[in-house]
Amino acid sequence: MLQQERVMRVGILGGTFNPVHVGHLRLAIEAAERLNLDRVVLMPAHTPPHKDRADLLPFALRVELLQAAVEHSPILSVTELEAELPPPSYTWNSLAAWKSRRPDDLGVFILGAEDFANLNTWHRGLELPTLMDLAVMARADAGRALFRSTLARLWPDAEPPDTHDAVRMPGGTVCRFLVMPPLAISASLIRTNWLNGNDIRFLVPDPALSVLRENRRLVTARWQNHE
Repeated sequence: MLQQERVMRVGILGGTFNPVHVGHLRLAIEAAERLNLDRVVLMPAHTPPHKDRADLLPFALRVELLQAAVEHSPILSVTELEAELPPPSYTWNSLAAWKSRRPDDLGVFILGAEDFANLNTWHRGLELPTLMDLAVMARADAGRALFRSTLARLWPDAEPPDTHDAVRMPGGTVCRFLVMPPLAISASLIRTNWLNGNDIRFLVPDPALSVLRENRRLVTARWQNHE
């Protein structure tokens, strides 16, 4: 009898990654360890519906930065899935496509508490828990109140959170709340430092920083187009 392959637990972390920074990577690793994930896939947005910005680096360059950043990680990887889907890059479409291609994996969509609170404004956002489990991350314990109020407001039929802040959603999936170690790093901070000529080492992984420097003229031109 053939041995059945073990179900892979895979976290999916989306974003523009403009650029990727150590905060993204640390969040992904923390999620993997706390949720016992086999790996975390970083999914850069190809055509974000909510960010029509002139300062967004080209998709191919953002992918290159991500691949350089996770090159030596045994648990982090990058997918270019959204480049294969019709624009705009709706999360619902991306997760549904990922699930259809990896039906045997157990997916966990990772998002921040503020995004979780605004899922009613996303394309089919309230249906995301029907696709896979959710992991809601916050940098401070105060995010727990937002998590619980959002559940009561958007999913009143969900079971009450247990002592581990896990909730059984109406569709049968599980939504978990996790407090992350505070790490006050943002892509906008990095872009500002870059444009001011400041050193961004240790904010961006060294391999990704090398890619930024190799594309300095393009990066600077794009990031100068901020709103």
